[in-house]
Amino acid sequence: MIRPFDVAHVNLNVTDLDRAIRFYTEILRFKITFQYEDAVVWLSFGQYRDDVAGLGHGFHDVALYKVSLPGPEDRRTRAGMNHMALRLRTPEEVDRAADYLRSKGVKVLKGPLTHKEDRDRYLYFEDPDGNMIELVASTLDGWPAKYLR
Repeated sequence: MIRPFDVAHVNLNVTDLDRAIRFYTEILRFKITFQYEDAVVWLSFGQYRDDVAGLGHGFHDVALYKVSLPGPEDRRTRAGMNHMALRLRTPEEVDRAADYLRSKGVKVLKGPLTHKEDRDRYLYFEDPDGNMIELVASTLDGWPAKYLR
């Protein structure tokens, strides 16, 4: 039986690698852990020591792969990745993120609002290639310890 316990990373296709790197490092504060010039970059949340990077140590949470073709116009209605969600510590951080993203000219799609299914405070927006990203924070008292096995 296969029993994954965590998501290791998400890989996204982007058409302009330099633009995507600027977005993910400047707007979302990711750190570069490894890069093949003009082809792919591995990004982390910054949890690794500064000396843990480079070939053989390209641990990452998100990778950006350069592709030549943009996503199809109907990508939201076909099979494939719908969105990537990043967890923030508090609902207030989600609310502040909406203002910050708008001030940077980022296209906010929806929110901040609260999901009825899990009561996460959420916000959806797009990266420069139209990949949808969600920021979420739990509103439940005692999250996460009270809810983990």
